[in-house]
Amino acid sequence: MKSKRQFIRKMAAPVMVVVMLVLFVACTKEQPKTEIIDLGDIPEVYLPTVQYQDGDVVRMMRESDSLIINYRVSRYRFSSLDDPSGWDSSPIIYDYQVDWTELTSDQFTYEMGIALTSEYRRYELEGVAAPKRGYISLFKSDTYVPFINTDASGYIVQNHEINGHVYCDVFRLDCEPDYNVTEEDIYTVTCYYSYEKGFIGMEMSNGEKYWLFEE
Repeated sequence: MKSKRQFIRKMAAPVMVVVMLVLFVACTKEQPKTEIIDLGDIPEVYLPTVQYQDGDVVRMMRESDSLIINYRVSRYRFSSLDDPSGWDSSPIIYDYQVDWTELTSDQFTYEMGIALTSEYRRYELEGVAAPKRGYISLFKSDTYVPFINTDASGYIVQNHEINGHVYCDVFRLDCEPDYNVTEEDIYTVTCYYSYEKGFIGMEMSNGEKYWLFEE
């Protein structure tokens, strides 16, 4: 028994040295460099997908009681970094442009937003056909609209008459509720959007409808 314990103590030191050497080599090994790929700006030809300008005021009317809600527009651009490679040993980060438009109201809690990005080029570089579309953020839901001057087949396009105004080529977009939406939550189920006017109307999960108001 004594010789066995002596043997273990005798071998412990060399083993610890080996372990420390392995850890040292692992820590000092040169890490792969991160590759940043610049996807460039959003082409100007796609920007008219959104006609809103920073500082615009948009009025929406609730159909049930004719309440007029004033929305102020904020529109700006920024760069965003996306790392799709996760735990890959040679990470690639994509640098792409975002054109963000947000409609907010002091008198109403619901907000609307739409983002145009150049991120679709990432998929093109990877040899994947990527739709060129804007991401629409609504009342606890979201949807997409195709970029202007791109293929819009598969989308429902209608004409709408609202308060005496006829709006042509309006996209009828079904919305996807947020993952955490409950039965008690109110969220957007359908969005109506046009390149010329932006948000034409919304239909909510509680049956309420909101329409663009123009005199």
